[in-house]
Amino acid sequence: MPLLPSRAAALWMVLLVTPALFSLNMLVSRLVAGWLPPVNLTFWRWFLTALFAGALVIPGIVKSLPVIRREWARLLLLGAIGMSLCGLSAYEAGHTTSTANIALIYASSPVMMVLLEWAFGKGQLGTAQGAGIGMCLLGVLAIVARGDLGILARMSFVTGDLWSLSGAIGWAAYSYLLRHMPSELEFSVRLPALCAAGAIAIAPFALMETLGTGGLPLTLKSLAMLGFIVVIASYASYVAYAALQRMTSVSFAGLAVYVSPFYAAFYGWLFVDESLQGFHLIGAAMVLAGVWLASRHPGRREQLVPL
Repeated sequence: MPLLPSRAAALWMVLLVTPALFSLNMLVSRLVAGWLPPVNLTFWRWFLTALFAGALVIPGIVKSLPVIRREWARLLLLGAIGMSLCGLSAYEAGHTTSTANIALIYASSPVMMVLLEWAFGKGQLGTAQGAGIGMCLLGVLAIVARGDLGILARMSFVTGDLWSLSGAIGWAAYSYLLRHMPSELEFSVRLPALCAAGAIAIAPFALMETLGTGGLPLTLKSLAMLGFIVVIASYASYVAYAALQRMTSVSFAGLAVYVSPFYAAFYGWLFVDESLQGFHLIGAAMVLAGVWLASRHPGRREQLVPL
């Protein structure tokens, strides 16, 4: 049945807003580089997001405590990978690479998830999927090598690009585990639980960073940035994606993957004075076309950006 005009307008508005929110964290990684310590920032991001999101659903959390106790191990694993590793990778990447590079490399994570599905016998690789994987990986290489084949020969990659790649691999692993570790928790409760798990997982490393180089500076500017990260770049982005999933199929919601790098590139140009180069355009075309091909599974819906 066709959507009503008002519902269709709302759907497209959420589709446009969701990747805009997700991409903000790529911009944040550049803005805080050399200013806020990445491990501490990751810890406080998820700790405060857990408090913020949890405060809104206290009755639900209390009711779900028996389930949380049963699922604590999987929550800790998911939080360590999806929140701690992926968040830290983006913040570390921001020191030496561009917003567009981070977003485009992260955009390859659905292809890595397809590979994981195949490697663990949960999916099959057809001709289109194989071609998509190859195209996406070549696109990532074009971005990492910045269009210079000599970089590949010398293996002299920019550290930030390698951090972005580790984050993309981590997000693929998180997405795979999230799909194959079903939970009894509702989204509104599971989100703060995962955020809390991410904070717990990275807390020892945040303490080590604090003892070694100092913790998060308590200034009005840093607290304002942290508040923005928690409320907008973290909580609002996940809630927007959940809303998009409720309004339509998960495969349609996955279109957010394709749009995010363009928002990130725009943010980098507007706020960090970054410019797009030829290798960005070639890499983007190959990565996004590869993701589209690799994520095609006729007859069933796919969730490209879970949670």
